[in-house]
Amino acid sequence: MSWLNGHDPAACEDLLAEDYRLRIGTFEVDRREDYVEATVGQLAQFPGLVLTVHDVLTNGRQAAVHFTEHGVSLRHDGNAAAWTGVVLFDSDSDSDSGVGDNGAGGDRLIRAWAEEDYAARRRQLASGTPDPVGSPAVAPWDTPAEPADPAAESVVLAWLEAGLPAVEGVVWDDADLDDAGPALTAHGGEVDVVVSAGSRVAFHGRLGGAAADGSGGSAVMDVAGFVTVVGGKVASGVVVSDRLAARSALKKSRQAD
Repeated sequence: MSWLNGHDPAACEDLLAEDYRLRIGTFEVDRREDYVEATVGQLAQFPGLVLTVHDVLTNGRQAAVHFTEHGVSLRHDGNAAAWTGVVLFDSDSDSDSGVGDNGAGGDRLIRAWAEEDYAARRRQLASGTPDPVGSPAVAPWDTPAEPADPAAESVVLAWLEAGLPAVEGVVWDDADLDDAGPALTAHGGEVDVVVSAGSRVAFHGRLGGAAADGSGGSAVMDVAGFVTVVGGKVASGVVVSDRLAARSALKKSRQAD
């Protein structure tokens, strides 16, 4: 936490491998230096930025975090925003211990996949009314490791391949706070990575589909989720989608038609 909450780029030297790779929406970096440069730019816009962790899972080598970032934007007349996200990490550790300083099980992080609800951030910065920040995890960095569960992973993979059909206990983006609705009516999906620890599973992938509002066009949308599997079904959790990029792609698709 000394990196983002402490705004200390030097902490990344111990935290991240030099060839650290990150994918978030349509943005990808494959060097620690490029990731740090991009994030320092965000910290300049939100100089008081804070990251609140809501939940963590780890199997020792891999980990996932459900979080909210929040702060005041100097580019938007001092308006504040709080936007949720999910990030999955892979490390070069072979440890089976709990969450370490790197967010997984020790050593350095080598790869990450993430999504943040930038559509919600844009809405709040425009309106001047920030969303509330959810409850923090009591001791996120003391989360013990649990073995990966291939059966739970299979349930989530099947759900993603089916297009992530609605589940009553799963909240999408800012659905509890805004009624803008989803960008796509998905017809299917594919996975980039899945991480499990016992019955809890995180994933990053993408959905393909048509505009949910019936305006036409088709697009692919990146998604990340942090869910719990109970009785062979997805029972609860969150999904964060790159709605901004998907809506832009839908517009281009309609223009091309």
